[in-house]
Amino acid sequence: MSRLEISQVAIVHDGRPIIPSISFQVAEASTCALLGPSGSGKSSLLRIIAGIDRPAAGHVFLDDADITDLPTHRRRIGLVFQDNQLFPHLSVGDNVAYGLRHNWSSNFRRSWPKAKVQDRVMEMLTLVGMADRSRDPVGILSGGESKRVALARGLAPSPSVLLLDEPLTGLDAELHEKLLLDLKNILDSSRTTCILVTHDRDEATRLATSIVRLG
Repeated sequence: MSRLEISQVAIVHDGRPIIPSISFQVAEASTCALLGPSGSGKSSLLRIIAGIDRPAAGHVFLDDADITDLPTHRRRIGLVFQDNQLFPHLSVGDNVAYGLRHNWSSNFRRSWPKAKVQDRVMEMLTLVGMADRSRDPVGILSGGESKRVALARGLAPSPSVLLLDEPLTGLDAELHEKLLLDLKNILDSSRTTCILVTHDRDEATRLATSIVRLG
């Protein structure tokens, strides 16, 4: 578990300020929702926290360490994209194992010897309700199943902070409700510090312990 702090971060695109300045903290083992309409800078802020982009000003701190200039692969921060970005040539289990088998995972809190990788994969697939699908190709998964696998992959290396970019977008109402409840339980069970991007006020209220409004 880790604590994240955003301090006076400014975001500018093509000379136009998207977020003039923003500061907030995310407590250990809590979920913070970034809530706002399209174009308010939610996903841009997520990219800065992940280290994909740099802020025009301000700093990002993880457990009091300034990580603003730290490369993405050294931040111990996991990111689940809105479109899941699963590897189509890998099975469900191999997708979840990917971050455990490659060098960047050594920058997370744990190292994962080969003998432990499969145990961790099954632990994460069980957590998201996909334990019996490890060998399936991802191409046969439904939208909701793909989101579950992407979440398991994001959680597998035990990131200090997990970033979720619109994780429930594109689902029908019934599946959206089921996955919302499941996601709440998963985040509570894993006790992972999390930032959730959403434009849905109900999602933010039900999933998050704190809300930062943009736009």
